[in-house]
Amino acid sequence: MLRMLEVVGTSPAGFSEAVRAAVEEIVRVGHAAHFFQVVEQRGSIRDGRIKEFQVVLKVAVENDHEPAS
Repeated sequence: MLRMLEVVGTSPAGFSEAVRAAVEEIVRVGHAAHFFQVVEQRGSIRDGRIKEFQVVLKVAVENDHEPAS
């Protein structure tokens, strides 16, 4: 069974890089990820320039604590 984690990824370079950063972090901390859905895209602006791209993702990971049947 899978469960969904909601995470935020950021990057100064673009939305794709923000997605990649979020997924790589999920995998780095030990989750077995299967797919993701981009829920929201946004960014921050400082001094008239884009400072950061941000994405909210739902990532499907294997459920480590499945209930006993």
